[in-house]
Amino acid sequence: MFILPKLFLITMLSPARQAVSANIARPVLLGVIIMGLALIAGCGKKAASPGDLPKVNFTHDWVPEPEHGGYYAADINGYWREAGVEVNVIPGGPNAEIERIVSIDPNGLGISRGDAVILAVSRGLPIVAVNSYFQHDPQGIMVREDSPVKTFADLEDRDVSIASGQTFFLYLQKKYNLTKTRVRPVTGSVANFIVDPNYIQQAYPTSEPYYALKEGVRSRVLQISGSGFDPYRVIIANKALVEKHPELVKAFSEGAYRGWKEYYRNPGPTHKKILSISPTMEWKGMIFGFNKMRELRFSDGDPAKGESLGAVDPKRWETLQQVMLEYELIDKPVDLSTVFTSDFTPARLGIDPTLPATEIPLTENP
Repeated sequence: MFILPKLFLITMLSPARQAVSANIARPVLLGVIIMGLALIAGCGKKAASPGDLPKVNFTHDWVPEPEHGGYYAADINGYWREAGVEVNVIPGGPNAEIERIVSIDPNGLGISRGDAVILAVSRGLPIVAVNSYFQHDPQGIMVREDSPVKTFADLEDRDVSIASGQTFFLYLQKKYNLTKTRVRPVTGSVANFIVDPNYIQQAYPTSEPYYALKEGVRSRVLQISGSGFDPYRVIIANKALVEKHPELVKAFSEGAYRGWKEYYRNPGPTHKKILSISPTMEWKGMIFGFNKMRELRFSDGDPAKGESLGAVDPKRWETLQQVMLEYELIDKPVDLSTVFTSDFTPARLGIDPTLPATEIPLTENP
């Protein structure tokens, strides 16, 4: 089931994606989402008609896009229902507080980032990462192809358009001693990047470079994961859901893995669905994003390093927390057993994590 609130259609900024911030309160948006969740049936409750399934709410970190392709594939192909759970897919948006939303919804799941989960748990929010959805966070810094900025250290004494309070940028500022780097507001588009050769902005390599290239501007993206700050992109769940209804988290995970396999096998039907519900998306833009996800292997990572769809490595979590402590992004360590679980990974569920190796010509039409 897919829920598209009117607020989502009103507040969408542009096709270009900006990262959400776990550190900034957005009470109006949060209040609207809470009201929406209050209208959705509770976990395990049955409707009057026989045969209805228990329901969970799945809040995304952004508008419908290829980066969520596996989940929309699971939805439109009925994989979640076949696994035994009804999933209400709820789009996110700018600065949607996913961790807080999930923490107050006993039926809640959502998309987050590993560092945001550690930070949220350190602040007492009852959430748990149940599997990885990307082995490496796609977040990066986009510059012109011919820009003198070759490394993160070259950002010193430059303007960077980035969402306020981003943990990864606080890390970059401390690691590379960026004392003179000036943070500028995000605009939600690549308009400034196109007209200003010196413009620098946060970006996903799957999105913003396409829209810049459409206007004849070639770019490069410095991936944050290459800086030593390398969190998973994860699925989080309310702690009570994991403890009281692990069968629903299991069913959600099984359907999601099937969805990702189908999406990478045949993305066309999913792209048509996304195009129908996300007015700012473009067909060629989605193909660009799909191919870039395959090229950079965000979903399955590097098999030589033991990475695969949905996998989580305790050592990666330990390293991430050590980095956050070293650069004073958190005050004290948290018990990582309260931050993540490996109970719902493909390995634990007996699922082959191998993804099809599909690439689509950019000239393909819908």
